[in-house]
Amino acid sequence: MSEENIYNNEKPPEEPDIKTVPEQDNGNYDDKNPDIYVYDAEDDEPVTDKDLYSDFTGGRINAAIPVTDIEPALEKQPLNKPAPETESRPPEQEQPAAASRKIPTEPEYIGRNRINEPNEPEGTSAPQLKINRIYTVNTVISMITLCVVAAGIFTGYAYLKRLEQDIGIAGKRISDLEESSETTTADEEVVDAISIIGDEQKEEAAVPVTDNIEIDRGKVLIYDSYVGYGWVPVLSGVRQHTYKTADFSVDDRYRMTYKPDGEESSYFGIDVSSYQGDIDWDAVRSDGVEFAILRVGVRGYGEEGNIKLDDCFLKNYDGAHKAGIDVGVYFFSQAISVEEAVEEANFVLKQLDGRKLEYPVVFDWEPANVTDPEDVPRTEDVMPGTLTLSAIAFCETIRDAGYDSMIYLGKKLAYLKYDMRQLGDYPVWLALYSTDLTYIYDFDIWQYGAGEVDGIEGDVDYNIAIIR
Repeated sequence: MSEENIYNNEKPPEEPDIKTVPEQDNGNYDDKNPDIYVYDAEDDEPVTDKDLYSDFTGGRINAAIPVTDIEPALEKQPLNKPAPETESRPPEQEQPAAASRKIPTEPEYIGRNRINEPNEPEGTSAPQLKINRIYTVNTVISMITLCVVAAGIFTGYAYLKRLEQDIGIAGKRISDLEESSETTTADEEVVDAISIIGDEQKEEAAVPVTDNIEIDRGKVLIYDSYVGYGWVPVLSGVRQHTYKTADFSVDDRYRMTYKPDGEESSYFGIDVSSYQGDIDWDAVRSDGVEFAILRVGVRGYGEEGNIKLDDCFLKNYDGAHKAGIDVGVYFFSQAISVEEAVEEANFVLKQLDGRKLEYPVVFDWEPANVTDPEDVPRTEDVMPGTLTLSAIAFCETIRDAGYDSMIYLGKKLAYLKYDMRQLGDYPVWLALYSTDLTYIYDFDIWQYGAGEVDGIEGDVDYNIAIIR
């Protein structure tokens, strides 16, 4: 744009000789730079380069500096004196209309911070509005970012607190275990635990047999119907039983007794649920049953995992006690977290409602046995560490209410799923359907088979409780 357009299409007046500046103009000039002609808007003091730099960075501007020459001014280049105001411009206006005047872009334009100044016209220039909008947008973006970060921190904190509460539900026992250097879970060990040798290789293993338990180099041989034979490490620090298979015997009705040194040291019992239907408990007692473990409830296999009371629990409890049979209870668990295990324990306590028990409250967690490949059980992905802590949480909740607690498990759960090093404080109800004792760790009750009992329709599980 030409200089004429800057001044409303009027040719600017000729420059006066700067050496003969009239006094009324309050002019200032620099003898060393005679082409620089400025005057101060406030105190008529000479304007220096320092003043110009201060004005460029936010101080009060000197109105005589043409905006198109601000960069040269900072570099000590000559400045042109602006044309005087014409009578055609309204007195309150200091600049021409935007339509006929070049609006320089930032950083050339220095007419900022004018809104709150006295003696200035209301409103701001277009660049100032643009700057304000940029500042406003940046401020809003910064506030939104801070809110998102704060929300993320709060969510993470809430999650950590919830996790801490879940783990802490089991009480001081769990806290002590987690702080101990010896309380690592068996998750990593399970991956490398089994060294499958297959049915055809069993005879080649040359494994010594110790009272029906095959052990070699710190590993015990187990059999699984899906994968065959495998070697599993024997965990140090886990109490092993001292029973001898020869001390266990069964009669012609498949009733087992334990007689170490020829003296009987066991009780015969059964476990029942609503599947057995109505039971004649007097007939059961007359048939030699000394204790019964009753199912109090169950959590479903499905995704919802609803808890349900066993329909026959209260009836079985009253009938067994009236017949003189000692009673314990178990809950069939499908817990997938510590929180759910505690929920199950509290459910059991609610149903017991202070009722007397001679045998423990048992945590019976079992892998779901489903035949439909599309029917994935909710416990499919439960890891050993989670299951171990869940069992502890259940047992500790029961103990806090004044009852004894116990854990039901089979060889596979003991060797491959539970971290048995953390369960030494709880008695075990062993599920091993055989009269040959092929389990190495300690236990107190052995569920060894099934058979008939008077007063019950169909077969029922047989159990033997060891007298210590």
